Amino acid sequence: TLPPVHDIPLTSKDSNAVSNFLNFLGDNAKQIDAAAVQAQLSSASPTPVLLPGERAELAFKSGRDTVLITDKRLILIDVKGITGKRVEFLTVLWSSISGFAVETAGSTFLDGDSELKLYTSIIALPFFYQDLRKAQADLFAIQTAIANKVLGPDSAPLAGVNRLSGHLDPKTSWIGRSNARPLDADEMDRVFHSSPPILQGGERCEMAFKGLRDVVMFTTKRIVAVDTKGLTGNRIEYLSVPWASVVAFSVESAGSGLDLDAEAKIWTDMMFHPGNGDDDPPQPYRSYLDFDFSKKLVNIFAIKRYLSVRCLGADKPNVQIKPSMLMISAPDKGMESFISKIGGDQRAIDVTELNQLLHGQQQMLLDDENIIMAFKAGRDTTAFTNARVLIIDVEGFSGKRVQFTSVPYAKIISFSAESAGDWDRDSELKLYTRNLWNLQKVKLDFRKGKADIVVIQKLLSAMVLGNLKDAANYLQSAGAPPPGTQKPQMSSLTAWLTSNTVKEDAAAIDEQLRMELPVLLSDEHCQKVYRSGRDLYVYTNKRLL
Repeated sequence: TLPPVHDIPLTSKDSNAVSNFLNFLGDNAKQIDAAAVQAQLSSASPTPVLLPGERAELAFKSGRDTVLITDKRLILIDVKGITGKRVEFLTVLWSSISGFAVETAGSTFLDGDSELKLYTSIIALPFFYQDLRKAQADLFAIQTAIANKVLGPDSAPLAGVNRLSGHLDPKTSWIGRSNARPLDADEMDRVFHSSPPILQGGERCEMAFKGLRDVVMFTTKRIVAVDTKGLTGNRIEYLSVPWASVVAFSVESAGSGLDLDAEAKIWTDMMFHPGNGDDDPPQPYRSYLDFDFSKKLVNIFAIKRYLSVRCLGADKPNVQIKPSMLMISAPDKGMESFISKIGGDQRAIDVTELNQLLHGQQQMLLDDENIIMAFKAGRDTTAFTNARVLIIDVEGFSGKRVQFTSVPYAKIISFSAESAGDWDRDSELKLYTRNLWNLQKVKLDFRKGKADIVVIQKLLSAMVLGNLKDAANYLQSAGAPPPGTQKPQMSSLTAWLTSNTVKEDAAAIDEQLRMELPVLLSDEHCQKVYRSGRDLYVYTNKRLL
């Protein structure tokens, strides 16, 4: 049985019976002495929940339940049943926290609680909310404690970012004023280090923007979205999304005419709201964020370059490819062109011109980034660089609204390449990411005979599995049979796969997947192979294939 935790509030008790009653109904917690909780849960106590040396930093109590923040984890203590003898201790590791938010209390007695929100990458436990009694918990001290655990060590500010020091807010007309405009990042840095104290000591604000009432900041550690709520504006939510939680991002240029906004979109690894029937449809919630910017006042391509530097990392291999290996051909014509556009079937194109274009005035690619292979269907293009998969989607009749979506290789957790059949027009590539909303799977079609799906698959293998040496060197021999051998046709491998056995010789399969279908990396080896019908399950030293 959990010993009773003594309530030691930081401030005086609630002032009146109405407030006490509302706090009881709303399950509002109050901050208690963390040292007292540690004494009762330490490794030497009758209830040894904490590890030796584990330190309790903050604690909150609501009814019989307790929330404890330690230097190692978040512990939720749930006392159950009439007798209270059944107690659940739920541990959430700090590494599982993908985002967090604090929300200040409103101005009325019916809206008198502040709130702590934690978002995880755990599907069965997507979020945790805790209401906190007004004046009974230090909300920003809680925010600081969570930030210290989730955000990790300080990182240096990026060089070359225009912080707009001394910039005056233009406060545009009401038409389009909801679209964010730039702010002085240095001034926002000063404000959010003091009142309210959201930013950490070594954290720097690098870009800041303001819409009608809301503010978004890009800092050295996270995205901070400040959402002002209600008529009075006293209730404010401060949402933090660490850069490590960003799965993919895109920017979309403004269209022509009355299209006044450009957009930035962020996909995270946080859970979406699954919904519950027709009256409660699924919502992206924190798994997808979008921000509108004034097309006249904000350079959306500067934001894209900033997001690229922040999210792609510094370790990019120098990978080149021989154009002869990519089946580069002239564009389809007539009905072939029409069918390819409708089906989105892409053909390989020469990367030389595209590299120059994307390194040009708008600097869509980073200085040390190069396109390895590219494919085009209609007006849309997919480029595989040495850092990401870049999908360029041209929208509208004028073609001025263009979306550039970036999926870093580091955020791809699985992928598949499917060859075209005898009656198919296209081969397929599927990328699976940690995002659980609409970027969970990215599907790309490639025109049969005009894109080598095997070469694409092997490049992804090298980049996603982290073998940068293979990524840089394997293309020197890709597509060419080993000396003294003749590369068989795909049909011979298909015939071989249809034989009826259960367990296969791993060495024989290893040879097949190098010579007949060059799928394996140079330092990758088959260890176990099993067959089910016509399908194979190949366990290598790097993956399950």
